Amino acid sequence: MDLSSASDTALWEALQHNNELAFAAIYDRYFNRLYEYAMRLHQHEELVKDTIQELFIKLWTNRHNLSNKVDLRPYLFVALRSTLYNRLRPRRNVTLVAFDQEEHDFLANFSYEQTYINKESQQQQHKQIIAALNQLNSRQKEIIYLRYFEELDYDQIGEIMGISVKGAYKLSARALKSLRDIMQLSAPGLIILLQAYKASLQQAGN
Repeated sequence: MDLSSASDTALWEALQHNNELAFAAIYDRYFNRLYEYAMRLHQHEELVKDTIQELFIKLWTNRHNLSNKVDLRPYLFVALRSTLYNRLRPRRNVTLVAFDQEEHDFLANFSYEQTYINKESQQQQHKQIIAALNQLNSRQKEIIYLRYFEELDYDQIGEIMGISVKGAYKLSARALKSLRDIMQLSAPGLIILLQAYKASLQQAGN
């Protein structure tokens, strides 16, 4: 039974009915995204992998107690954030890297070397957007990543980042304004460049 093309809703319902193939399909669909996001929250690869494994173990163990209707991608991002935070909280006789859910250092270090672009003009544009992105603060980087690279809506982003929908709108607007000021671009021009840069990253990953 191939569930690779099933909707998130169908997979979630099947998971609640003990379908191991649905559980595996959710894991395959979201592991890479969760890994990429978590590595931007904390750059310790083994810890990140262990945290994702812990998240999925809890998901399977608690499958009968899960909410009937969830938006799966933000649900997993929120759960991942919480699980990672709990792992990194200071414990007795243990020194761990500090991780503050609101003021963490979001490590979205965008890199030109990750892209594959043919035209010289596109190369220059992408260098400019990368330089501008890396001048943003951590929260601004994170919301740009979630909104324009993960393509989440503001309800989902607010849930993940622990802020209101209004707060997500305001943070996004400030981040975009900062980018526009740095690059001296109109809003439509900036969005086009962000979309082009995302496309080049996807091309490089294929």
